[in-house]
Parts: sequence; C-alpha cells; structure tokens
Amino acid sequence: MSGRPELHVITNGRQSLEEVLSMAEAAYAGGMDYLHIREKQRTARECMDWVKALSTVMPISCLIVNDRVDVAAASGCRGAHLAYHSLTPSEARLLLAKEQWIGRSVHSVKEAEAAAADGATYALYGHLFPSGSKPGVPPRGTEELTSITAALSIPVFGIGGITPANTTNVLAAGCRGIAVLSGITDAHDVKEATAAYRNVLDTWEGRSK
Repeated sequence: MSGRPELHVITNGRQSLEEVLSMAEAAYAGGMDYLHIREKQRTARECMDWVKALSTVMPISCLIVNDRVDVAAASGCRGAHLAYHSLTPSEARLLLAKEQWIGRSVHSVKEAEAAAADGATYALYGHLFPSGSKPGVPPRGTEELTSITAALSIPVFGIGGITPANTTNVLAAGCRGIAVLSGITDAHDVKEATAAYRNVLDTWEGRSK
C-alpha cells in the first residue's frame, strides 16, 4: 500500500452502471485511490461486467469487489472486501492471488485482531460518525479505533459519516486512510468533492513523507 493516506470510495448500490462509471471517472480524476464495488443485489455476472466496464475509466488495480471473491479472483482486480457474512480471509486467500488484497469489515478490537490473524490485508472500521446510511444507529467514534490501529500491524481505514472537516480526526486515530460513500457518490460535483477529501489527506501534518 502507498505511503500517503488513501482515499477509498464505495458504491452505494442505488446507481446504475452508467451513473457509477461517470462518478468513478470523476472521483479518480479528483484523487480517489480505490473504488469498492459494493453491489449486494447484483449477480456474479453483473459484478464482473461492472469490473470490466469500470476498468475502462480507471486501472483495474484500483478496483476492489465486495463479498464476491469469485469475481475478484476471475477479474484479477486489486482484491476483495469481506463482510461478516462473507468467506473468512483465509478461505478467500485460497482463491485469490498472493498479491491481491483481502479487506475485512470490523466493529471491535476483537474482530480486528481476528481478521489480521486470519490473513486480512487491511481492516475497515465504522461507522465513526452519524451517517445517513445508518439511521438511528449510534456512531462508534474514534476511541476504539485508536486502540485498533495500535493493536494491528495491518492498515486500518475508517468509514461512516466522514467529511473533509472530520477526516483529520480519523487520521489522528492512526488510520492509513478513509473510505467514503455518500460524501462522494451523492455529490453534485464528484470531482470537486473528491478533491476536497484528497486535499485534507495530502496536507495532514501527520502524514508519511
């Protein structure tokens, strides 16, 4: 993974492929590092079609497929991201190439340590702040996140209600970067919104040189 703080963008499951292609192209131009194809309702065939289509507007090495380890393996994209209902990291590794990443969503120190021990390449923790995608669910904040980043040797990313204004709080907790959904996917000007996050990540005083 790169030395600079990373910006991951996650599809929202509500947009058509055409809309996501436009969004992804603008986000990549604005400084997005990786796009997660998180389309729970789509078949393996559809997810593969999305990877192929999106690889025309950004490098396939910048694409991560959520849950569908089979699609990640067959397409040769950057890797797969696993949820609680997915294969375990060690099971996913049986299908993926050694250079492909295996991400894992975690919600506690215990889950994070288990994911790392099982071979996850990185962990994604959230939701950190109030989020429209989690109405009525109290945010977890950054206190436990700080414990997780201190305990793990693999990179940790924060997600959930992250804005350019609170991005530095996430980085200060020890995260390698952030993952953003509606803050970019629903933006009126996607490139401008992405650039706002990118600017904070690149100018944060604690970033790796």
